Amino acid sequence: MATSIKRKEVQYIVVAVIALLLLFLFRLSVINSAIHIPNSSYLFIHTLLELFSVFVSLSIFVQARVTFSVHPTYFFLGLVFLVVGCFDLFHTLTYKGMPYHNDDFSVARATWFWISARATESIGVALFILKPNKLVGKNTKVGIALALLFLCICSSIIYFAPQRLPILFIEGTGITSLKITLEYIITIINLTTFIVLFRIYQKKPDIDSLRFLFGIFLIMVGELFFTLYRQVYDIENLIGHVFKAGGYLYLYRSVFYPHILQIISSKEAADNKREEAEKKLNEIEKNMSRQIFEAHEEERKRVSRELHDGIGQSLYSILITLNTLQREKSEDKREPIFSTIRMITENAMKEVKEIAHSLRPSSLDDLGFVPTLRSYLESYQQIHQIPVKFEITGVVGRLESEIETALYRICQEALTNSAKYAEPSQIEVKIEVDNDEVRLDISDNGKGFAVEDYLRNSARKGIGLFSIRERAEGLGGSANIDSYINEGTTITVHIPRA
Repeated sequence: MATSIKRKEVQYIVVAVIALLLLFLFRLSVINSAIHIPNSSYLFIHTLLELFSVFVSLSIFVQARVTFSVHPTYFFLGLVFLVVGCFDLFHTLTYKGMPYHNDDFSVARATWFWISARATESIGVALFILKPNKLVGKNTKVGIALALLFLCICSSIIYFAPQRLPILFIEGTGITSLKITLEYIITIINLTTFIVLFRIYQKKPDIDSLRFLFGIFLIMVGELFFTLYRQVYDIENLIGHVFKAGGYLYLYRSVFYPHILQIISSKEAADNKREEAEKKLNEIEKNMSRQIFEAHEEERKRVSRELHDGIGQSLYSILITLNTLQREKSEDKREPIFSTIRMITENAMKEVKEIAHSLRPSSLDDLGFVPTLRSYLESYQQIHQIPVKFEITGVVGRLESEIETALYRICQEALTNSAKYAEPSQIEVKIEVDNDEVRLDISDNGKGFAVEDYLRNSARKGIGLFSIRERAEGLGGSANIDSYINEGTTITVHIPRA
């Protein structure tokens, strides 16, 4: 960075020396008499340069207004260049040779618009550098209104009463001593600003301050060129406009262009983060899908194993017993065999009922969610030896089948996870039902866990939280999981009844 600044310093010093040498040669009238530009070409180039300056000035204002919330100290500078840009636009429109402004006072108007713009620019930039914090208003509308009021008052006087203003230019003679004096005063103000900025730059060099310094220098050289011309279409006047346009461009480049680069880099960084987040999300979704398939496969294996080891063995035992019964001729010995077949059949039916209940309890369809949940909680307490407090508020009737199934599965998942991982001594299940939604709260006082760490871990084994959220969101609801280590876990589910 330091090497880059030193390189820029050398480049700017070389350009500054060339500019001062050019000014010196024109001051001595060495080269100006040899250059002549046709009036029509001069007017075209002058108009382009001024319109470029107007564009840069208004761009500074727009940028200052847009970035006010981030960089409020620059808003005053934006207001200054709003006024300057409008003055330069009026100067361009009233310049000698432009349509509709060829009366006796067109030159006077153009010259006073010019001086007004240069004075506003030099004083405004000086105030911005010297007292930036005291020039910031909290209300941008008030600042814009004051700037436009100042612009309207000055422009009205210049446009409608040019004959009452001091003469700055005399046709055939050239600029007056008053015009030259005003240009020197403006140059002195810019020089003061340059010196203050240079001292600041010496204490803390940076590339943007260096560009601002160079912009002020180009504007000063331009002002000195405006003290040399005698006729409106003299080459010194055109060169002064070139330096002014270059100075404006460097002011914009130093103050507001870095903000544009920052916005672009921030956007690129945000895009990169979004892409990374999308990749992680895709990985999580793939992992979740894989785990869901694995869970389904495990469930199929479990059912298959229970059918094979339980029902299959029972049926095989019945078959063997029937063969024994067929061979037995004694009635006394056949009766115990009948009893054995009956017992094996009853056990097989009981196993079938348990398997069916584990897949989907019939009471959920016959009696509804609440009776089925009560039955499940009683069984849960007996199996896991964990007391469960169950509470219902509101009028609970039958809900939509999808809602009842989702709530039951959510309770199953949450309570199973609690028993497997949390080691709680107490669990509370609360259900609130109103006309709009069903709210389910499941809380325990177990070990708890860090939710964010769990969600970030794409290699986690379980799919419990994912399943709970998917079921709730699939019905237009939501599931919120709050858990803290050694403080327990609370799952809150909202499902709309519609």
